[in-house]
Amino acid sequence: MVPGNFGSLQQRQEYEEVPLNKQEVQASVGGCFLAIPAIYNDDLSMNLAGMRQHVHFLIEHGLNIENSVVLVNGASGEFPVLTIEERKQTLETVVEAAEGKLAIIAGAQTSSTRDAVEIAQHAQACGVSATQVSPPFYYPPTDDDVFEHFAAIANAAPKLGIVVYNTHWLGYDINAEMIGRLATIDQVAAVKWCSANVVDYLLVFERFAKDLGIIDNQLLSVTNMMMGGIGANLHPAMFWPEWGIKVWTLLEKKKWEEAQREVYRVLIPFYELGQEAARYSGGEGHIDKVAMKMAGLPSSSNRPPTRPLPACFESKVESFFAKVGFPR
Repeated sequence: MVPGNFGSLQQRQEYEEVPLNKQEVQASVGGCFLAIPAIYNDDLSMNLAGMRQHVHFLIEHGLNIENSVVLVNGASGEFPVLTIEERKQTLETVVEAAEGKLAIIAGAQTSSTRDAVEIAQHAQACGVSATQVSPPFYYPPTDDDVFEHFAAIANAAPKLGIVVYNTHWLGYDINAEMIGRLATIDQVAAVKWCSANVVDYLLVFERFAKDLGIIDNQLLSVTNMMMGGIGANLHPAMFWPEWGIKVWTLLEKKKWEEAQREVYRVLIPFYELGQEAARYSGGEGHIDKVAMKMAGLPSSSNRPPTRPLPACFESKVESFFAKVGFPR
């Protein structure tokens, strides 16, 4: 039974009685990887109805449990500015809206192991596919700190798969040796992978691609799949699911040159817009939400300290839409 795909209470109970199957977790977290944004009302309270509408849009436009996975409360979901209760509310909303038609990953990134444990236990109770966990940050952790952080989450939520997320820009870079150590934890099933070190980047594929699902987070989706990966972070699919499905289909069919052309044509220009937005105000997901607004989807500004992007970014997104042939 695929985690997070419950049609009845009986199915949930059956799932809870069966040992964790890493292969099933890997199958559920592969494909077009979408870190969906948090959406707020005008007073910056959670707009759960808007998030529900976004999930329905993704499903109606072709994303499903076979070709995609949705991350809730990741960086684009602004987890640092959400309370624990809000993170639970957003996860519950997305799980309910998906109705088992999308695989769901719950973000459990936090500097507090106690909070991460609470988030993971809630995610397990919601029946999601996995939780995404990064090393704790602010206080620079040691290797043992990082291992114990992951182990505590695994022990507290034994039915929940873990996706290791290397956030090297926050001060701790998970190297290939550490990936091997984390892989000894039974629930570690996948890695959302990028690295500042090209040797470590390649070693992880050489050593672990047969045992861990590797999800690209380095704009190298073609390389990732050629070397045995299982998924790719494709931000534009949040407002253009058909494009994400197109790229994922090309990757599955090993049409590497065609897939790479789509990376150059759409993904890189969109990331350039994201970099420009980040130079105006720090944070993540704000350019995604401008694009969602221009596409007619529920959207909002980010919470402070990220500042609202000026109107010129709407013009920039419109130009991007015209250049890449976004359907209007």
